Amino acid sequence: MIKVNEVTKKYGEKIGNFKINLNINDGEVYGILGPNGAGKTTLIRQIMGFIKPDSGVILINDLNPWDKSKEIMEYTGYVAGEISLYEDLKGIEYLKMIFKFRKNLDWSYVEKLILHFELDTNQKIKKMSKGMKQKIALIAATMIKPKILILDEPTSGLDPVMKNQFNELILKMKSSKDTTIIICSHIFEEITKLCDKVGFIKDGKLIEELEIKNADITKLEKHFKKLYVKESVL
Repeated sequence: MIKVNEVTKKYGEKIGNFKINLNINDGEVYGILGPNGAGKTTLIRQIMGFIKPDSGVILINDLNPWDKSKEIMEYTGYVAGEISLYEDLKGIEYLKMIFKFRKNLDWSYVEKLILHFELDTNQKIKKMSKGMKQKIALIAATMIKPKILILDEPTSGLDPVMKNQFNELILKMKSSKDTTIIICSHIFEEITKLCDKVGFIKDGKLIEELEIKNADITKLEKHFKKLYVKESVL
């Protein structure tokens, strides 16, 4: 479903992405893990077609996202790392606006998502907490029952209960095998609970890729923590 071949987007000596290769299968949940500033969001933005790679090729469902963004977005849900919503609208007004822009949606499913996240949609968005705004973004991204769902730090601002609700939703989507999901995070526990496979990015490079299934999670966690830690300069 998603192929990334030798993709480079360079902003500095160690800033950007450098010759990244990924193959994400149809229906797979893929985690992109790494410290802040590692280049995860740069990769996501290229996959979404928001920025053009300096070199290399990205294909989503055999389409180039830079050239065919409109077609790809018809079946893609996306939550940005820094969400931006129409602040003067009420939550319900915003969701109804998104609903009208999309095709063949079921409003009863939107209502189920609102209940699932226990969201009061009658408040104006500008008066909502960060966590409430994050819920709005998650509902807007998943209400279309996307073929592809791309989430950049999706649980930012959510309390532990709502993080569990998020996990429940993703696991349900995972079990259906109808959606290919990318979750970009710096939180190890989030990735291991939800993903089939994880790629670790550091200094703009994909330095390791591992299957989560049947892995010893304790050993895996220790291994990834070593990748996070830089050598002491003291």
